[in-house]
Amino acid sequence: MDQAEDHSWEWHVEIPYIGPVGWPLTGSLSYLITVGALAAFEVIPLPIAGLLGLGHVMARNRDNRVVSEIGAGLKVAG
Repeated sequence: MDQAEDHSWEWHVEIPYIGPVGWPLTGSLSYLITVGALAAFEVIPLPIAGLLGLGHVMARNRDNRVVSEIGAGLKVAG
């Protein structure tokens, strides 16, 4: 069976600041869902979950202009 046929059931959607999301869930979306679930069940505090999610999105999209400007602003402030 051809590899293209093997993955024909998968779908992908491009989500801003997260990237391509498909089924089965992989990558950033599954990470963000996991961090959100940990915060929802009070395993980690909500502010920590927010920082983890923001840090993950910023690290993944470091070439994005908006994220680069935010990082530059944080560098100047820090």
